[in-house]
Amino acid sequence: MRLVTGYAAGRLAFGAASLLAPAATGRFVAGEGATLPDAKAFLRGMGGREIGIGLGLLGASSPRPWLVAGVLSDLGDLLGIAGAWSSMPPEKRLPGAAFAGFAAASGLVLLGRSGQPGKVLTRRA
Repeated sequence: MRLVTGYAAGRLAFGAASLLAPAATGRFVAGEGATLPDAKAFLRGMGGREIGIGLGLLGASSPRPWLVAGVLSDLGDLLGIAGAWSSMPPEKRLPGAAFAGFAAASGLVLLGRSGQPGKVLTRRA
């Protein structure tokens, strides 16, 4: 499996979960505040963003622009978590930041390797 394909599949899965079950997805990453109507609307929008990036990665001849979009989105999520840190439930702070940070780091690794197609496009056995 292409590494980029796996990365895209993760974004598609999170996007679908955010669109179809925003309260459950939000509760997982941010706590009970994510079940409020305005938070669910935001999560649905985030889900659409994730699906767009995932589909872009799958359909593009070059993943680089879509990887950049994903990294910037994930860094924005991380900054959003940092800005809401004091009002987030303590048990959700680190997992939410870790989730966004891992996504950004994964995209950066793939982006760094995208100049070497053999390393990004195929998984080494």
